[in-house]
Amino acid sequence: MMPFKLLIVDDEPITRRGLRQTIYWGKHQIEFVETAMDGLDAIHKINDMGGVDLVLSDVRMPNMDGLQLASYLQQHYPKTKTMLISGYDEFAYAKKAMQSGVKDYLLKPVDIGELELKVEKLISEIEEDQQIKDELQKSEIKNAIFQQIYHTTDNNSPLQLGLNVRVYPFVCLVKDYVQQAQHYSKQDMEIFLHNIKQSIERVAEELGFETISMYMSKGLLFTCLIQRRDREFDLEKLIEDVMKQATYYSLSFVWSDSVIAIADIKDKYSDLLKVCKYFPLVGENEILFSNYKLTRPIAQSYPHDIEKELMEVLYHVEWKESDQIQSHVEKLFLYFKTNTFFLDEVKDVCTQILNNLLKEYEGLPGIKAVHADFHYQQSIDLLLFNSYALLQQLFEQDIERIREKLDLKTVEKADWLVQQAQEYIQSYFRSAIKVQEVADVINVSANYFSTLFKQKTGDNFNEYVNRLRVEEAKSLLVNTPFKVSEISKQVGFREYKYFVHVFKKFSGVTPTNYRKLTVSE
Repeated sequence: MMPFKLLIVDDEPITRRGLRQTIYWGKHQIEFVETAMDGLDAIHKINDMGGVDLVLSDVRMPNMDGLQLASYLQQHYPKTKTMLISGYDEFAYAKKAMQSGVKDYLLKPVDIGELELKVEKLISEIEEDQQIKDELQKSEIKNAIFQQIYHTTDNNSPLQLGLNVRVYPFVCLVKDYVQQAQHYSKQDMEIFLHNIKQSIERVAEELGFETISMYMSKGLLFTCLIQRRDREFDLEKLIEDVMKQATYYSLSFVWSDSVIAIADIKDKYSDLLKVCKYFPLVGENEILFSNYKLTRPIAQSYPHDIEKELMEVLYHVEWKESDQIQSHVEKLFLYFKTNTFFLDEVKDVCTQILNNLLKEYEGLPGIKAVHADFHYQQSIDLLLFNSYALLQQLFEQDIERIREKLDLKTVEKADWLVQQAQEYIQSYFRSAIKVQEVADVINVSANYFSTLFKQKTGDNFNEYVNRLRVEEAKSLLVNTPFKVSEISKQVGFREYKYFVHVFKKFSGVTPTNYRKLTVSE
């Protein structure tokens, strides 16, 4: 509370000096005491001072008496508290003065103790009036800020009523909000957030600033310091002291780069929120302002290779090797960090990867469209999920939900892959078909395909292909007049000698002898 101003008005110099010097006014929060010789002199001095809080005036004075002064003050300075001092014969006269805005009166000779009690009472009334005024103004300012941000202005807006206030805004974000909230009950989390708000307000108020704070969303506190005409902001000290709360509560701050008018609050709030996206990319103690810009030296390209690896390990690796899935997710998020992805970019990439994984899943035999609550198919509030770690947790949960739907008992993935491979081989075995070609068709690695194919068919790839070629050659040898060398080429062998070798391996006889034996029969 600011110190109060007192004006003592009396036409007798000894009385003025006595009232001024007898009492230690400082203990009543009165630090400025002035005197005047009559009502006119009082008005001049009050006007020069821009008003006073308390007037202690005699009733009988030349030029302008105390009652006339009280009437003037009631009209021009209604907030000033006036107390009259009167003789016994003026008592009735003084009582009428109460109708002119006089708050109290004393009889002469003045009892100092009684005077101090009455002054204390008036000071309390002034403080109460000021508190009501401050609360009303804070409410108006808060409404004006809210109206500006959310476009809810109306004809009774504090701005339109002429409220001329400048503020210093900043935002505070609870780091890893969702993770912290998991450790609290709903009630305890509300207490936690309230304590953050109180701590920041207390630090600011200890520096002499008035504050308006409000949670714009869970974990996002928006604070405005109100600038008064009689003080400048010590922003350096403010930021230093408030940042001490950052470590204790695990908070991140973005500070305004300037003091602004309330009419500019919407744009400044938007600037503050934009800078929040830099939090994962800067140091723990780095101070960010609303005009902060970050130059990213590395291009943020889509991780096609990692997506392909994740696709392969999710759909084409046995469950006993499922720890590879976690490894590839970690590789993906390390890629995000290394390449300085913003969280909204991480969200977009993860959404695309998830959609591609689901498209692959829905392409499996017997699978219908997937209906599940995947995080990355819904809106993700990045002010709550405000770290790579939290977004990674959501992505891992989505991958796990896909895994749960990939039940090997109902969807024989390996059998299906081999079936697809066999169908392709049966169509193209007459050409120079290779392992890599078939592996690419079913979207797995060549090594994995070779292992899986051997497990499911009992043949390695070359044996399986050669067996098909030999069976085809047998049919041609029996049913066509083509030469053996021609048949060799038709079924896919480039070298005649190799064809004879393979044919004899599978049939026990050469192609020529096979024809003789079967035709003669």
